[in-house]
Amino acid sequence: MNSPLNIFDAELKVFGGPGRYVQGPAILHRIGGFARQIGRSAVLVADAYILPLVEHTIRSSCREHGVSLVVLPFKGRLGPLTGGELAAMLGEETPVIVMAAGGGRAIDAGKALADTRSLRLITIPTVASNDAPTSKNYVLYDEHEVLLEVRHLARNPDFVIADTAILAGAPKSMFAAGLGDALSKRAEALACASGKGVTMFRSRPTLLAGTIAAACYDTLIAHGRAAYDAAGTGEVTESFEAAVEAMILMAGLGFESGGLSVPHALTRGLSLLPGIASRPHGLQVAYGLVVHHRLLGEAMPTALVELYHHAGLPLCLSDLTATEIDRSQLIDMAQASIAVPHILNFPRPLTVDDLVDAMLAIEAEAIGRPAATN
Repeated sequence: MNSPLNIFDAELKVFGGPGRYVQGPAILHRIGGFARQIGRSAVLVADAYILPLVEHTIRSSCREHGVSLVVLPFKGRLGPLTGGELAAMLGEETPVIVMAAGGGRAIDAGKALADTRSLRLITIPTVASNDAPTSKNYVLYDEHEVLLEVRHLARNPDFVIADTAILAGAPKSMFAAGLGDALSKRAEALACASGKGVTMFRSRPTLLAGTIAAACYDTLIAHGRAAYDAAGTGEVTESFEAAVEAMILMAGLGFESGGLSVPHALTRGLSLLPGIASRPHGLQVAYGLVVHHRLLGEAMPTALVELYHHAGLPLCLSDLTATEIDRSQLIDMAQASIAVPHILNFPRPLTVDDLVDAMLAIEAEAIGRPAATN
């Protein structure tokens, strides 16, 4: 597949983002007006269990603004054939816009359809569990739910609609995952910028993206605890609004144009370990950030550790799985992670032994004994 990124290289700096980001309580009621700016026909791709939450509102708003709507419930696995399968379900329908609603996988399914049919895209996150809504990237998995491939749209979504009334009612556990995914962005952007790292555009990071990634971290340190307490209650507080903006908009812009590093590279290997593949992406990233700080030879900031404790984020591998992981499994995990391009976005070259030693040291500290050396 010819990548839309072939026009960029490491001699350039590239910044990208959605056409419009709209956030606020109950704004889903206005989606028809937003959609009408880019087309008159749409297909809604949504998690099947989310449809009762959003379908009536979206249908009513689209009808009000003269936008026709077809609905495709997303129930299956997100794999290489997903885009084609959804396109086949459309039959002779020729919508101009894909509206992708739900969690990260439903949004990525919508992106796959938009990619297959070359359609405009509106993303509608119903959980603040990750920063997928703003990006051009989408992830595909194999039949064992192991990450298989990251593909890229030619452009970012036209609109991101973050209805904080819906997001505030989503499970608290998913909000914690979003915290874990977003808190890494400052450290990853710094690591990418410090060496010769490249971003998701295959270009060098912009100063603006690094500034946004830093603002993401600062916002979550200031508001993360209070926002976590509000998550799941349905109450849209000032701190919750601030955290959602950081977790979706700032984190999305920060990672795509600022770069990723160890925390996201490790997710490729972590998915191979027993009991971890099914854990939310954001919790895996949160653990990866602990490893990242260890590899830098620095302690995690006290405020960050306190937020981890408050939101139940993993500070060691045993916080992610009850299954005991031995050194040979860590080596396999590290070998898979070291092959991910993000691992190159670090101030120094990293080896499999570097990763394994860091993870063993973290586990040893967690249970109060010296790290094993073999």
